[in-house]
Amino acid sequence: MESNHFILLFLSLLAAMIIIAVILKIRKKKRYDVAKISLSDIDQMTGHEFEEYLYVLIRSLDYNETYLTKKSRDFGADLLFRNREEQLTVVQAKRLSEKLGLDAVQQIYTAQAYYGADRALIITSAEEVSDPCRKLAAATKVRILTRSEMGEMIKSFKRGNFEEAKDCLEEEYDWVDYTAEDSIEEMESTRGVIQAGEFYYKKSRAKQKVSAE
Repeated sequence: MESNHFILLFLSLLAAMIIIAVILKIRKKKRYDVAKISLSDIDQMTGHEFEEYLYVLIRSLDYNETYLTKKSRDFGADLLFRNREEQLTVVQAKRLSEKLGLDAVQQIYTAQAYYGADRALIITSAEEVSDPCRKLAAATKVRILTRSEMGEMIKSFKRGNFEEAKDCLEEEYDWVDYTAEDSIEEMESTRGVIQAGEFYYKKSRAKQKVSAE
């Protein structure tokens, strides 16, 4: 009887240890080797995971001054790093399945002013970039590192060709022809009346007031 009791006690302790080990394994934070990450892996990431991945990648390229911004108050930038020319660069990480839109450029351009950075960079997993987004990026000198370019940078990193990967990060912005006048609307006006939508003002009223005085 005592031997059976001892066996049951041993099995109970063993089961408890196994359960504890499984719980600890589940709770343990997953770790991913950046050298093994592919574009398909990036497509499964959350926005915050993409930011952390890029931080490790950029830091691993020997950019010693690389920083993550606080999640609650980043002012439009997710990362900052100082490039080979000692230029401070603000980075916005856009892990997207849809087209990259205009707001991305607006946000990182604002962040560039806030952080007093020399350059602004958007790194995106999006397949496409909208035409207005490209035009505003050209006007504000914001560099967009597209999905295909990111793929090339990752390949260079995995091959150990860090200088080539750095060239991708530090490349200048793309120039796109644009005309600011295309975004300006000329309102039709009649003589003596200024009007927009349902609002108007008769300039003749001002003349009448001057005459009355």
